[in-house]
Amino acid sequence: MKLRVSGDKLTIASAHMLAKHDKCARMHGHNYFIEVEIEGELNEKSMVIDFSEFKSRVSKIIKKYDHKVLIPFNSKNFNIDINDEQVTVSSCEGKVYRLPRDDVEFLPLESTTVELLSKFIHGLIKKDYPQFKITVIMSETPTNVAIYTEDK
Repeated sequence: MKLRVSGDKLTIASAHMLAKHDKCARMHGHNYFIEVEIEGELNEKSMVIDFSEFKSRVSKIIKKYDHKVLIPFNSKNFNIDINDEQVTVSSCEGKVYRLPRDDVEFLPLESTTVELLSKFIHGLIKKDYPQFKITVIMSETPTNVAIYTEDK
């Protein structure tokens, strides 16, 4: 059996930039809409999982990335300098961004494409629900959607 959760509580607004991309090398933002499917056997209450409990947990997991600038910490295309109050990011295109440290979330990724973001969020959710098959559906616009499902 498969369930899907979505809605306002599963939305994050974040900024990012993609190196070596004509249009998206500039810092820009998206309202990411996230849906999560969870698949498993019915429990003793005839449920896969309690919808409310699952949606609340996923919301808490992703909330950390809401209204933040997402920086791919493992990228070879950005030089990152961090101090207590400020982050300076220099791109391979020669752009330099100085941001308050509190406005930045570093991700262990090579890039912040919606494809890698959906896989990253999948991994965060999977840690809490290892017994289920998880699928993350992440939209950066109404027509640009990435879907990440684990291989089983």
